[in-house]
Amino acid sequence: MVVITNWKTTAGDILMIFFVMVFPHIGLLPMFLYPFAVLGILWIYLKRQRQNFDSVGFRFRDLSLRSFVYGGMAGLVYAAVAFWLLAPLIALLGFAPANLHDFAFLRHQTKNYLYVLALACILVIPYEEIIFRGFIFSKIVQWFKWTSRPYLYSAIITSILFALYHYQEGGGAVLQIFIFALVQMVLFKAAKRNLWYMIFFHIVYDIFMLTAIWRGYL
Repeated sequence: MVVITNWKTTAGDILMIFFVMVFPHIGLLPMFLYPFAVLGILWIYLKRQRQNFDSVGFRFRDLSLRSFVYGGMAGLVYAAVAFWLLAPLIALLGFAPANLHDFAFLRHQTKNYLYVLALACILVIPYEEIIFRGFIFSKIVQWFKWTSRPYLYSAIITSILFALYHYQEGGGAVLQIFIFALVQMVLFKAAKRNLWYMIFFHIVYDIFMLTAIWRGYL
């Protein structure tokens, strides 16, 4: 059973989740600008609730060498499993491979590769983690706090939303991203909801995959 005690706040949260899911896909701003716009609006929204990014799990004091090493190592292991086992298995199930048309300009183009790599590691990945494993998950888990398994239900819904956020990459990619997000949620709980583990996990995973595209393996 889901218990919602403040409908006004919950309605606002739902609208904000809808906004952060949809706005980046509208195309009003380029990739290097929309994270600043969305995070700025989110900051104002949280401020009105007397909250901040710390409230949704993004805390600089949680940054540590341990989060860098263990988060990165987990990301590398998962990337290898996804590349050599998961992706081929999904293809065998009949799903089309990921639509990588938007990344075609990276293949054998070192300058483009380094540009996208820097953009992903410095801006896009931290942004996505703050939005999904931070803001969205922290809000959804409150809706399920009176259930027997609030973390499980919230993790599944957050993972579905994260997968749908990447719908433009095709059905096979959406399934693979959903599994990626579920694995992250398991590790997130093990890391006591330290968002930095997820940021480094995601960064190393994307480095692996972007490098594979650059080298022509994808």
